[in-house]
Amino acid sequence: MNPKKKLKTYNVTYRPNENNRYKTKTITYQANDMKEAEVLFHAEHPEYKNNKSRYLEIHSPLSNYAIDRDNEKIAETPTDNNDTNNNNNTTDTIIQYKHQMKKFNILNIFKTVNEYVYHITMLIVTLIPLLLLGVVLFGDNFFLGNIVVYNIQNILDSMGGFVGIITLILIVTVFHKFYKNN
Repeated sequence: MNPKKKLKTYNVTYRPNENNRYKTKTITYQANDMKEAEVLFHAEHPEYKNNKSRYLEIHSPLSNYAIDRDNEKIAETPTDNNDTNNNNNTTDTIIQYKHQMKKFNILNIFKTVNEYVYHITMLIVTLIPLLLLGVVLFGDNFFLGNIVVYNIQNILDSMGGFVGIITLILIVTVFHKFYKNN
């Protein structure tokens, strides 16, 4: 059996005496929306129905937000269609399983992979200056530092002296701008 949709609470405030603006009365109605609460009020007090000059105010308390969330949950539950064998029916089981599955979004997967690649690249880029500093301070036998220095020397040698230094300065400038942006 499916649960029924819950009704919200609406407070209708009005003036019983039109001449006394300081005295008001409030009546609480259970309804689906404000219009329905207004209709219920007019059914109980028909003298307010066609009189636009009379004071009438409808309030919706904050507790209605919780009722809205409960009604959304009720709307999401699958219907049983008066079937007594609901647990043994494979179609209903499949529908319930599909209802519980989360949506597959390929953009979230690409974002996650992109973030992992970015963080691994940033880790490697931050290790390069540390390894160079280790070679300067502790010598060629520093952990993996000699490999970094050797690769930088190969870049300089392959580019030919002055051009290699310019290339190295450009690489450092690009990394520096990269660090500033991120």
